[in-house]
Amino acid sequence: MRRVVAVGMTVLSIGCGDAFTSKVAVVAQVGPYELGVERLAEVMATTQGLPLQRPVAEGIAQMWVDYTILADRLVAGDSLFDSGYVAAGMWAEIQQEIADRYHSQLVAHRVALDSAQVDSVYAGATYRFIQRILFATPPETSAFARQAALSRAQSTYTMLTKGTLTWPQAVAANQDTTDEAGGAEGTLGVIVHGEQAPPLENAAFALAPGAISPVIETAEGYHILRRPALAEIREAFRTGIEDRLESDFNKSFLDELPARWDVTVRRGIGPAVRALGQDALRAKESGQVLGTYRGGSFRVSDLARWLQAMPVAMRQQLAAASDSQVTMLVSSLMRNEVLLREARDSGAAISPEFQAEMADQLRRQVALVAGLLGFPLDTLAALRGLPAAARQTLVQTRVLSYLDAIARAQKRLQTVPPFLADTLRAEADWKLVPAGVDQALDRARHLREALDSMPVPKPPPAAAPPDTAGNRAH
Repeated sequence: MRRVVAVGMTVLSIGCGDAFTSKVAVVAQVGPYELGVERLAEVMATTQGLPLQRPVAEGIAQMWVDYTILADRLVAGDSLFDSGYVAAGMWAEIQQEIADRYHSQLVAHRVALDSAQVDSVYAGATYRFIQRILFATPPETSAFARQAALSRAQSTYTMLTKGTLTWPQAVAANQDTTDEAGGAEGTLGVIVHGEQAPPLENAAFALAPGAISPVIETAEGYHILRRPALAEIREAFRTGIEDRLESDFNKSFLDELPARWDVTVRRGIGPAVRALGQDALRAKESGQVLGTYRGGSFRVSDLARWLQAMPVAMRQQLAAASDSQVTMLVSSLMRNEVLLREARDSGAAISPEFQAEMADQLRRQVALVAGLLGFPLDTLAALRGLPAAARQTLVQTRVLSYLDAIARAQKRLQTVPPFLADTLRAEADWKLVPAGVDQALDRARHLREALDSMPVPKPPPAAAPPDTAGNRAH
């Protein structure tokens, strides 16, 4: 829903008018504040290209609700930056930090290698640290150019073995463009069996420390490999091995989580999940169970919360997802849920420093929205002495003024942080009125038909050009 609003609001045109005009019906209410049917109908009817659809209408109304609740709370003097609001508003970032801390605890004693272990792994048969010089021969390379590349490779190998050329000097001619090449070092880094083309792999694992391979031909071109002595690359080798051990551990740990927690995704959940893209607001209240795990269940409302932490492009693909893709998504997010439960059970928590960082980040996000609404945080104290009715008038008019400025491209759209908005709505007296939405849509259709049927005014005739031919009075 927020995605639909974000697209539509760039072209809306909303007038402020009398903030407290009595309405027969309303689309949304927040305490004493109202968004009227006629106002929403006019907005939708006069906005070129805006679909007259229920999700769009509800999205605009929901945006108004979020802004109104936030502005009302700020003007009333409520603090939104204590630990509870920080935990709610920065939910996604805090969950990631807890998971990262738990991960650090798990891998701390599993992948770190001491000096003796580095020596043992280097001497073993599982890993190799390999440097490479590549004389590339892409598919379009002519026979003549291919032969020239082979000649250069053979000449380089000869000079290396005779000592007339050092490895660093030879690397200057390296044409290895892989990410693992390491720039001037020309290194493949730590490799294991099954990753390289067979000729390369066979040569790499046959090299003694400090040895250089003869020229090797593959589809990429001609290669010269070197296995540096451990003393040359001890730190790089240790880091490479630890990275691989950590990657292997992560995969096995995550693969084992579903079985350890008895994670089960229910069948037939595709329609409910795909509907999130069309009715995300109601999805946040849905208790439909999508899957279960030991000690808990994963509901549509849980999925809606996780989706808010995902990139917009990913959320946009949800409506067209296949059943298998839906199952994969839900399974992945359920794995996140049980991972976080396990992390908390282990005692993983955020540090005071991270808490302070999140509080500052939330404050900056709220300050940005508040400033655009016309309520800079450093001016709020002066407003708190006003009578309640005057404060309400300010909130109503400035929220609508901001929406109007967005529509006219005078201000940029900045939504209330979604997780904070969820919390504020849970604490507020607000509602969307389905009958009001229906009336607004019906009224908008009539208004748009009337606008479309109006004749387009013709431009006035161009004025005659001034007489510059010299017809002057004598």
